[in-house]
Parts: sequence; C-alpha cells; structure tokens
Amino acid sequence: MRMKLGMGLILLTAVATGACNKSDPTDPTVPASMATLDGAPQTGGTGDVAVAPLRVIVKNLAGDGVGGITVNWTVTEGGGTVAAATSVTSSGGIAAMTFTYGTAGRQVITATIVGLSGSPQTFVLTSTGGGGGGGGGNL
Repeated sequence: MRMKLGMGLILLTAVATGACNKSDPTDPTVPASMATLDGAPQTGGTGDVAVAPLRVIVKNLAGDGVGGITVNWTVTEGGGTVAAATSVTSSGGIAAMTFTYGTAGRQVITATIVGLSGSPQTFVLTSTGGGGGGGGGNL
C-alpha cells in the first residue's frame, strides 16, 4: 500500500509540474525569435498614415508570445516616419507601429531587437506621392 501511495504522489507531482508551464522550460519570459506578423505590403500617398499598423511577434523557445520586450523601429528608405522609435510587445508578444508615408517610391521600415534570431524584420511599403495628409491607402 505504501509503495502505491508513493508512486501515486510521484505521478501526481509530475503531472502538476508539467501542467504549470506550457512554455519554455527554462524561462518563458526570454525571447528567442522575432517574425513579421503583418503590415506590408501597403500603398498610400505622401503624408498619409498607413491603413494597417506594422506588426511583429516575439516568441520564446516554446513558440509562445513574450510580453514586455522593446522593439526598435527605424525608417531606412523613403523619408516616411514612424510614430515612435520603440514599442513594447503585448502579453501575446505583438509589437505594433504606425507609419506615415514619405516621398513617392519605396518605403522601408525595420523592426529590430539586437541579437535576437529573426531580427531585423523589414517592411516594404509604397508611396504614390501626392497624398492628402490623412488616412491611408490600399492593403
């Protein structure tokens, strides 16, 4: 009887321990990779705000989103602007940024987390020039 009880406790402990952490067994808060979620391609006029935000997702080793991670955003081509230099991932691991189109032509924006696999991520949008200085273009 004592042997059965002991084995039952060991089994129960193993099941409970496994159920507590569906994520990375070492530390689920440590980011392992970044990928583009959505936001490109888009087209809009100079001065227009892109209809959809640019979004990346940051995941841990188990593939779960990691919140509280700072993503750096930079416009590298086209003269447009991002709403801020950084954004922080949500509890689901998603970071978003609003973009305003620059001069006519190709617009390139990068999202970076230094040293992280999949970083940087690049978004390519197109400015048609002209523009109304207001709301957005085509997805």
